[in-house]
Amino acid sequence: MKTSSIILNTLLASAAGVAVGLLFAPQKGSKTRRKILDKNQEYSDYMSDSFDDIVDSVSDSLESIDEETKKLATKANKRIKKAVSEVNSGLK
Repeated sequence: MKTSSIILNTLLASAAGVAVGLLFAPQKGSKTRRKILDKNQEYSDYMSDSFDDIVDSVSDSLESIDEETKKLATKANKRIKKAVSEVNSGLK
């Protein structure tokens, strides 16, 4: 199963649970709304932190790939210069 479909199914199940919970809520509407706002802020903060962690992870990976690519390019450039030098010295 794809990660995106798992996340979507989890969010839909959570929304359904919230809807059923609201229908059978034993508290006054104002208290229920306050709890919803608090939970919304909590989930928003969690999602923001999770997103930041993912962005940091991807950035670190890209930086690592960039560094490795530069090392390989430098190594290839040295080999090319060496090969050109050997070909030129063989032509003389």
